[in-house]
Amino acid sequence: MTKDFKTFFDIYVRPSPGTRIDRDSYEFKYAAAALLVACSKADFDEDPEEEKAIIEILQDTLKVAATTLESLLQMADAASEEENLADITDLVNEYVCEADKHFLVENLWRVAYADGRLDKYEQLFIERIASLIQLTADDVDRAHQVWKPS
Repeated sequence: MTKDFKTFFDIYVRPSPGTRIDRDSYEFKYAAAALLVACSKADFDEDPEEEKAIIEILQDTLKVAATTLESLLQMADAASEEENLADITDLVNEYVCEADKHFLVENLWRVAYADGRLDKYEQLFIERIASLIQLTADDVDRAHQVWKPS
């Protein structure tokens, strides 16, 4: 991890010890954006439909203001690099409730299916992230059912 990213993350994103973050917090929105962007990169093909799904999740579901969307996506792009994902998943584990972890995994599936297909690397990414944020295989399957095409 680059020193600049680590410094930024520790100063501006990591919550105070013992606090909880929810979907309304900027820390949650940052973590969600980073994981969603990383999912879109997992198959080595950043599809415009996946980007559109990420924007819809951030704006419509997480209520990210249009004025901050671009800067959030730029920060999320940097945070989505493999060497930074451990900090993001550690943040989720320490500060996010189980219901919001499920929300994250459901939306990872949404991004993975946004281009009309599920790539094996996207599936592996989602399963790995779910494991890192301490969700079970059953949790992953339930979240998958939300977005799996019929």
